Amino acid sequence: MSRRAAALLLAVLALLPVTAGCRSSSRPRARTAFIEQLQQEGGLSRDAAQCIVDAFFAERSDQELKAFFDRKELTAAESEEFGRLAQQCAPSSSDQPSGA
Repeated sequence: MSRRAAALLLAVLALLPVTAGCRSSSRPRARTAFIEQLQQEGGLSRDAAQCIVDAFFAERSDQELKAFFDRKELTAAESEEFGRLAQQCAPSSSDQPSGA
């Protein structure tokens, strides 16, 4: 796992309590808070954070998001998913082809 992916996972773990209690009416607020937290805690660009959050939210219902934010830790599957999303949305400079 890249350093960026590891930093992302740490940021996600830190923000779980911040965005707890996601409900249908608070989904946009939870999304915004999640993006901002990934920028601040994970050091991601706004575009990368938005890409990760959009992909994560798109696959989940409000009930699934609430359960996610209510937990204190990521599941193994979530850790893997965030690592994959970090590589897709915010590849490290070492992952970029040379001369790019």
